[in-house]
Amino acid sequence: MIFNGRILNQNIYDKKDKIYNMKKDRCCPIDSEMKVSWESDLQSDLESLKNSNISEIAELLKVISNPSRLKIIMLLFRGDYCVCELVFILKEKQNLISYNLSILKKHGIVETYNRSRDKYYKLNSEGDVLPIINYIKENLIIDF
Repeated sequence: MIFNGRILNQNIYDKKDKIYNMKKDRCCPIDSEMKVSWESDLQSDLESLKNSNISEIAELLKVISNPSRLKIIMLLFRGDYCVCELVFILKEKQNLISYNLSILKKHGIVETYNRSRDKYYKLNSEGDVLPIINYIKENLIIDF
């Protein structure tokens, strides 16, 4: 896959093609023995989907997919900011910045601390989203 002139994870696509070709050779088998094995494999695929936390991942991706929140996250990679600094940088209304920060905090992406009378925001270093944001920053955003 090419994005902004970069090739992204070509080896993943090669692996997918290999897996696809393996499954293609045995798709909808007529032989009863092969069909039982095929159905068993598909059932285990279904079980792995049921046991995964797909809805939590989808919710997290929905949270960071908002452009304003993604900008805030990218800025917080550079350092800690208070709301007034984010308002100045992003040229957004204070209530909108505060709202987006509250959503990010609710999902454990950012955390706060007080310095004198101001509240500062920083990325939660123990959060689950950090690897995703690192990937976005390193592979999709140029000149950040």
